[in-house]
Order: sequence, then structure tokens, then C-alpha cells
Amino acid sequence: MSTLNLGHIKAFNITRTKYGGFEEVGATKDDCKNFKQSLTCYIGEYDAEMVVQRLSWKKNCCDGYSFDYTVNTNGELDRLFWADDISKKNYLAFGDIISFDATFKTNKYNMVFVPLTAIDNHCRNVTVGAALLSSESIESYSWLLKVFLDSFGISPKVVVTDQDPAMKQAISLVGVALCNNEDFIRKICDIVWTDAISQSEFETQWKLIMKEYDLETNKWLFDMFEMRYDWIPAYYMDEPLSGLIRTTSRSESENHFFVKFLTHNYR
Repeated sequence: MSTLNLGHIKAFNITRTKYGGFEEVGATKDDCKNFKQSLTCYIGEYDAEMVVQRLSWKKNCCDGYSFDYTVNTNGELDRLFWADDISKKNYLAFGDIISFDATFKTNKYNMVFVPLTAIDNHCRNVTVGAALLSSESIESYSWLLKVFLDSFGISPKVVVTDQDPAMKQAISLVGVALCNNEDFIRKICDIVWTDAISQSEFETQWKLIMKEYDLETNKWLFDMFEMRYDWIPAYYMDEPLSGLIRTTSRSESENHFFVKFLTHNYR
């Protein structure tokens, strides 16, 4: 009954009803509670190993199942990636644009859950893979993208992710007053979040705005301009972006779903 996420009291009551009385269960509610606690303590020492064994078994017996992991120098689970056959079929059909956002720390180990999300023909989220990472480092993401490519064989045309650390740096460098300047925000948004202007027009307008607000020496904005081929819609006019180009809200909604699911089943 634990595999159905039923607590010890519900499990006891179901068993009592099934066998016709308290005396037929062979244990009390406290016995069930103590057994559950003992089992949890036992699993606590071997939980990562059990996960690896379970996914290894799936990889061996299920066609199309992909799974990979690494451990750190202490022998602790460091990175974990998995994708089943359904995920791969979703990727083949809808995997031109992939969004991922690592914002949800799932458990007491603070490993970050990373769902890789695409959009189907009904504008609904579909998961094409998932990972657990102990850190949001360049090495971790490089490993994730490598095993993803090894598993699927085809790289997506566009990968959408966030840039939270850079955004925090930007706010401190540009200044709160300017970030609250509605005229500045409107001008920036008019050239950034649109595919109705050409690349040359974007570059001209960007430079004019930087000059107008004395931001020509701002390092973060300079770096963002240098990266314009990776995030400005004017450079993606020929790509069907499936509504994913503007933000990682699709991935964030996936995270919200998993948070609600875990909260409901493991509270």
C-alpha cells in the first residue's frame, strides 16, 4: 500500500476491513507506524542505490529506455538522467524546440529536478526527458546535454533556458531606478520581444537606446548584445518556435505540476 502512497493508518483500516476485524490484522496501528518508520530509515541509507538499480533494470528490460548517472568522489549520486520510449516518441514528433528550467529542488538532498519540455500540436506540455543534478554548474549541464544527445541521437534546433544569475547581476548594474523607468522598459521590449523588425533595425535601435540612457559601458548589456543571435526573435524568423522563445514559463509550469503532485502524494 506504500507504493500507492497510502499512509500507515489508511493501510491498517483497509486491512482491517478486508480481513473482518482488528483481531484479524495481526498488528496494531502503532505496529504499522513503527514498521513504516523502520523501513524509511533502512531505505534512507540505500535510496540512491535503489533508484540506480531500478532504472538499470528498466534499461535492461525495456526497449528504448535510456538512463545514465554519475557519482562524486564520495561515492554519492551526483547526476541522473532518464527517458522512456514515450518520451522519445514525443521528442521525434515535437522536439524541434526544447525548454528546460532547473528551479525546483525536489528533496532533502537539494538535487535540482530538470524536466525537458516540448509542446505538442494541442499546445500542451510534453516531457521528453528528466534529470536530477546536484549542482547547476557548467559541467553538470554539459553532461546533461551530452547524455541527452546520446540518448536521442538528434539535437534540437533551439534550446530555451533562463539566465537568472545574469538577470540579478543586471538589476544591480543597471540600477533599480532605470529598471523602473517605464519609457526605458517600453523601448527595450519593443525591439527585444518582437519578430516584426529586421536584424539590422534591432541593432540600430539597441545602440540608440544604450546611448540615450548612457549604458554603452554596461558590461552585462554589452554581453547580452554579443549573445543576440541566441535570444533575440529577430534572428529566429525562420524557426517555428512553438511559443517557447519568450520565457521558460512552460518549464516553470511543469515544475509547478510536479510540486503539486509530490505535495499531494507525499504530504
